[in-house]
Amino acid sequence: MSEFVLGIFGGVFDPFSLLIIVEGVVLGIIVGVLPGLSATLGVALAAPITFGMDSLQGILLLLGIYVGAVYGGSISAILLGIPGTPAAVATVLDGQPMSKRGEAGRAIGISTISSFVGGLFGVALLAVLAKPVGIFGLAFGEREYLALGILALTAVAHLSGASFIKGVFSVAIGLFVSTIGIDEIHGIPRFTFGNVDMLGGIPYIPVMIGLFAIPETMISIEQLSAVKPKFPPVERVLPSKGMLRGLFKPVLRSSVIGGVVGAVPGTGADIAAIIAYAQGKAMSKHPEKYGTGYPEGIACPESANNAACGGAMVPLLTLGIPGGAVTAVIMGAFMVHGLQPGPLLMANNADIVYKLVLGFGVANLVMLTVGLSAARFFGKVSRMPQALLNPIIILLCIAGSYSMRNNWFDVYVMGISGMFGYALIKTGIPRPPLVIGMILSGMIESNLARSVMLCAGNPMMFFTPISTGLLILAVAPFSKPLVKKVWRSLRSPRRQPN
Repeated sequence: MSEFVLGIFGGVFDPFSLLIIVEGVVLGIIVGVLPGLSATLGVALAAPITFGMDSLQGILLLLGIYVGAVYGGSISAILLGIPGTPAAVATVLDGQPMSKRGEAGRAIGISTISSFVGGLFGVALLAVLAKPVGIFGLAFGEREYLALGILALTAVAHLSGASFIKGVFSVAIGLFVSTIGIDEIHGIPRFTFGNVDMLGGIPYIPVMIGLFAIPETMISIEQLSAVKPKFPPVERVLPSKGMLRGLFKPVLRSSVIGGVVGAVPGTGADIAAIIAYAQGKAMSKHPEKYGTGYPEGIACPESANNAACGGAMVPLLTLGIPGGAVTAVIMGAFMVHGLQPGPLLMANNADIVYKLVLGFGVANLVMLTVGLSAARFFGKVSRMPQALLNPIIILLCIAGSYSMRNNWFDVYVMGISGMFGYALIKTGIPRPPLVIGMILSGMIESNLARSVMLCAGNPMMFFTPISTGLLILAVAPFSKPLVKKVWRSLRSPRRQPN
């Protein structure tokens, strides 16, 4: 046991691993600070770089970027009134008014400390739930995995933030794209149209880079403005002890909200932040102060969105279900490194899981240190002109896509995915369900074939206790309107005949 624990600490506190975490957090903060970018984009751009690295260190780099980017979005939200990432949308409401009062440094300090506390709660949630959920997952066979995949797809489609129909449509596109290539069961080419490069299927890393990076760049080009925003000075960063004591309860409550919401597949840090802000205002002694530069209005969303990072890793590591767009990209990196997220990861590579949990905690500590000491520097980074930044992002997209297999076909896939992603944004169709559909399709298809052979023509054999429970959860969102209608009809008084 002692050797196992020492191995975990040795793997994370290795000098090179620590350097990787620091680099990831700093890069993530820069990505988050720059308006128009996102944690998903940062992780997607960095994913190809990790393929030549050690699996642990490569994933630690992505986790560092994830933590840093979610926090970094608050800096531009406070200084410019422009959320650097979607997770910082709620932070603008009180962050910018506080900045305009000349308290930009204090607002960043509140954001940094709240993010750190929320991040630690997310790490604790991940550490506590990883083993029990993983043990539960060991009872899974072909039928249970198939039901789990169906549950994941319906959850992602239903909680995608858009209309349910659009979420289902996005998932369906992902499922279709993943069928391109040679059928693993029968060895028959599908939808390749004689193209040799398509026999191996459509690689999901270039698709992810294209879907999340290129559309954001195109929208940024559309929104280029000649109007130069005013940049308030960043002075004192640390808030007073009295202010921190007053923020303790809101931060703790929002951390719980963020961790729980983040663990629900299909949600994310942005949804967690908005819910926490609304709950904070509803439970505050001074709700009228929200939106005027009130410290609680910064602390609530920032603690929630960082707690959601750890929460989102719970279903990914234990059940193999991505909690959102960022974890979908990280899941792709896991698979490239030969690690399959899910119950078997906990059974066969428990040391990797706990090293990642510890690395997550270290990344949050680095985020606190860097955030408090370099707030002024990151404030200057937010002023980088988009006209200079956009070409750099496009070049990184091309390099990242080509580096996977040294094949220009992947670059073409990235470009087509980028234009398609832009069309999805314009039509209001969510992009994360498409990627998650691609990733989960293989698990669903292979386990469906095995389940059919295992049941030997008897469909009732498919319904084990676990698979039945998962399918009920998958069907529940569809049946909710019908249940409401029946319940209302039962409660309404029956009309008496004349």
